Amino acid sequence: MRAAVRERPSPIEQLGAEPVPAGLRHGRPRSLFTLWFGANVQFATLSVGALSTSVFGLDFVPAVLAIVVGTLLSSSLVGLFSTRGPLTGVLQLVQSRVPFGRLGNLPSAAFTVVNGVGWCVVDSLLGIFILRDLTGMGFGPALAVMAVAQMGVAVVGYRLIHSVERALTVLLVVVFAVMSVYGFGEVSAQAPTAPAHGSAAAFLLVVAVTAARVLGWSAYASDYSRYLPATTAPRRVFLAAGGGSAVAGVWVGSLGAALGTAGALDDPSAMVSGLLPHALGTLVLLSLLLSTLASTVIDLYSGAMAALVAGFTIPRWVSVLVVGGLGTALAWYAGHGDFAAQLNDFLLMTGYWLAPWAAVTIVAFWGRGRPALADPYDPAHRFGRGLPCVLLALAVEFPFMNQSLYTGPLAAAHPALGPLGLFVGFLVAGGAYAVPAASRTRTTRLPLASDPLRSDT
Repeated sequence: MRAAVRERPSPIEQLGAEPVPAGLRHGRPRSLFTLWFGANVQFATLSVGALSTSVFGLDFVPAVLAIVVGTLLSSSLVGLFSTRGPLTGVLQLVQSRVPFGRLGNLPSAAFTVVNGVGWCVVDSLLGIFILRDLTGMGFGPALAVMAVAQMGVAVVGYRLIHSVERALTVLLVVVFAVMSVYGFGEVSAQAPTAPAHGSAAAFLLVVAVTAARVLGWSAYASDYSRYLPATTAPRRVFLAAGGGSAVAGVWVGSLGAALGTAGALDDPSAMVSGLLPHALGTLVLLSLLLSTLASTVIDLYSGAMAALVAGFTIPRWVSVLVVGGLGTALAWYAGHGDFAAQLNDFLLMTGYWLAPWAAVTIVAFWGRGRPALADPYDPAHRFGRGLPCVLLALAVEFPFMNQSLYTGPLAAAHPALGPLGLFVGFLVAGGAYAVPAASRTRTTRLPLASDPLRSDT
């Protein structure tokens, strides 16, 4: 039997990978809207949007359409996965043990740590760009400022993260509204460069990288809804979490596409400051710095939680410092490379794993004819069918991979097919997991927060 967990009175969150007891449940679904809105109204979203026109060569209107498609596809997963947080009271990766098993889930946990570290690197670099633009600060001191601020909020934990995102939402709406007046007013209908492999390939690539950016959030979704009362309506959770992500992602991504029509994405902060009057540009960059910090906090928090799910028996705050320290060290190395190319590579690499993982998760919890759900805390449930399905999907994706690190044979011969890899992987993993379950009887009892994910069987 697992002993009940009681959180000691402390400003620092005490819970780790344990279920949230009923006595600690609190909040309303609207907090998820402000959290995911604030997490997506930030510099990385703007930069990914700018890739569509400045790097991939897509004209503005089709770029916006591609951003809408990619954002809606992945934001719907953030909303869907968030609905299981109040129902179960456990982290997203603890739930992932159901289709993957305790040991089979370890690669997913390891990848989530890597994802958290990777986004820490991306956002740290964006913050450094801003600090350098505003203060002339050197790379090392700017990196130190980012590291201390990011890890400080993540160490305190869940409540402070929600409070920070809620406080930033109003400020960021105003800031990006002002930016939109200037950015959309200066937009060019045509991209500054032609697509390397045709418009259709560029469109699919924009959909893929946009979806991959938001897919990273789906691996954390329940982490930020698990404190909500178990009676919270799933529909409200879905609309709040998915809606916050979608509205912000479409708006800021489209603004980035508009800014990208002006030229290259060598220095994202210069792209913004060069558009605005000096005083206004300074205010906007300060706001973007705050939003970037707030976004990184989510990645550090969930990356640290993933390490605990993987079995590391260390306090949550220590795990945050380890994950944040790795991200800071890698940011030092990555800061001297081509930012746009590194961002594109990182987004696609995360998507290759996340797309199959998401497909397995959907079929496991919402698919027709799924088997009875296992208990994620059962030590005997070591392996599930999820990992073989994801590995199969990765093998199928391999020929489609098209990055600076590796180009698969299919992508090398037909570059326009490269962006299809993520979607093929999603379909293969979901289909492979669904086939063996087709003849099983679907359990009718829903898992409860007091009995996390356990079924009648």
